[in-house]
Amino acid sequence: MASKKQTITEGALTLTLAIAVVKVVGLIYKFPLISRLAGGGWGYYQTAYNIYSAIYAVAVTGFPSAVARLVAGYAAKGCYKDVLELKKQAVYLFSIIGLIGSGGLMLLARPLSEDLMQNPGAYFSVLAVAPSIFFSCLMSAYRGYYQGLSNMVPTAISQVVEVIFKAGFGYAAVILINHYLSREYDAYGTVMGIPQTEATMVSSILSYCAAGAIFAVTVSTLAGYLCMLVTYKRKGSEITNDMLENSPEGERVEVLRRQILRFGFPLALSAIALRVTSLIDNATVLRRLTGVIDEHLDVLYASHHGLFDLIDVEVTDLPNYLYEVYGYGMPLFDLVPTITATFGTSALPHITGAYSSGDMNGAKRAVEQTLSTTMLIAAPAGFGMAFMALPLLNLLYPALPVGSQLAAPMLTILGVAAVFSCLTSSVNTMLQAIGKIDVPVKLMMVGCVIKVVTNYIFISIPQLNIKAAPLGNLFCYITTGIVGLLLLLKYSGLRVDYK
Repeated sequence: MASKKQTITEGALTLTLAIAVVKVVGLIYKFPLISRLAGGGWGYYQTAYNIYSAIYAVAVTGFPSAVARLVAGYAAKGCYKDVLELKKQAVYLFSIIGLIGSGGLMLLARPLSEDLMQNPGAYFSVLAVAPSIFFSCLMSAYRGYYQGLSNMVPTAISQVVEVIFKAGFGYAAVILINHYLSREYDAYGTVMGIPQTEATMVSSILSYCAAGAIFAVTVSTLAGYLCMLVTYKRKGSEITNDMLENSPEGERVEVLRRQILRFGFPLALSAIALRVTSLIDNATVLRRLTGVIDEHLDVLYASHHGLFDLIDVEVTDLPNYLYEVYGYGMPLFDLVPTITATFGTSALPHITGAYSSGDMNGAKRAVEQTLSTTMLIAAPAGFGMAFMALPLLNLLYPALPVGSQLAAPMLTILGVAAVFSCLTSSVNTMLQAIGKIDVPVKLMMVGCVIKVVTNYIFISIPQLNIKAAPLGNLFCYITTGIVGLLLLLKYSGLRVDYK
């Protein structure tokens, strides 16, 4: 039986409610997790997650949007045989891509963590998260299919299932691993059978705890995929026999595969450009901080007004600790764009369908509605975060008062950057929907260059050091958001009321 298509608002509301549950559960889980991994473990987790995110972007993020766009286009023209075949071929192609992504990440785990990111303690975390690429690919084939049919419910349900498994398994894993390894060290002076000194024991235990925490991502993606599979088995394709009988003959399988890849790779490049900003953070921030610490340690200490007198961190672990502190504000920074991205996701099939059927007025209405709703949420949330940075961090990290004070100036900058990150995300999705697939890729490449240059210049200033890390995000997203909006208006012919 065919389901009623959701409007942009209905689809966005469905995804927003799911994201609200995901983020509430995620925040309840993440902030205590950060406290448990504080002292270096969260730095390992972030490093592994940033590496994983870049591979995830290539293997997963772009292709569901490609499937959604193609499904929406064929459905708008009544080509339902092609719609079903697209889903079948997406599962086939994504399973291959997923195997390559997971296998490649496992093989490259050591050089990526040790050589590229210069954070050897993240090695086990990278290994632990690698299998999730495969399950994410399979899950995304189904998500893209349903999103193309303007049904956001299956995606929303699977997102909630994912976060529940991630939170429950991840927190339990950290507690159990820490308990087991601490007892092992007390009894034998070893961690996982390897002799440790008092100085290295904590770092070693934290690296395994971080691996346990991020392995929860693998468990959760498996659960999400099984949820989508069960949904498809129970609910079916949403295409009736009458729809198939009235459908014209379908395209050849090779044509559909080429279309998925032709649209998917540019979207993947666009997605990886967004993820690369996190990798740039990790690589450039740690490298530039190490240089400052080696040459201007006294200036760095003085720039934080005595806060370092209140913590006990070895100088060799200081870059990882400061990067960890920078990460305290990242869950809040990521929260707002994650919510507003639902409007772009929901609008994509409507904009594509309108363009495919020649309904330019409908496409313009969808673009206008998405832009206004995105900024209605992004502006007050982002600027509110900027003005309330320290109270928010103190509320979320009551056990880490010094880290909260160190992180507050950075969250102020990130709050402003979040507004433009929301704009960038929605604009990129809509550019893809109107067929300008290469534009987001080019924009994000420019943004990445801006981020690299900003990090390289400002973090190396001893008086700024880690406090300059968010500037790269700010300059990157201001550029991509504003330029992207101007290009969207140019290509769509839309005129908007900026105020």
